[in-house]
Amino acid sequence: IGGKSNSGEGGEDPARFHQLNDVDGDGHSASLPSIKGLRNGDSACSSIKQIASGRFGVTPEYLRNAKQLEIKVA
Repeated sequence: IGGKSNSGEGGEDPARFHQLNDVDGDGHSASLPSIKGLRNGDSACSSIKQIASGRFGVTPEYLRNAKQLEIKVA
């Protein structure tokens, strides 16, 4: 349906930025054990990154791994 995931304002675990290559036949990854239904080559990276002034977790790596930025302005 074309949906995208959103990271929220607090940043995102950098482990989610990389493609997975350790997925077993049941769709589980030792790198990200809480996520089910994976395939090798998948990424758990959120497409949309939220950023707001003064927020922790917003690093250059976090921003580079975004397909879209959502900037909150008060």
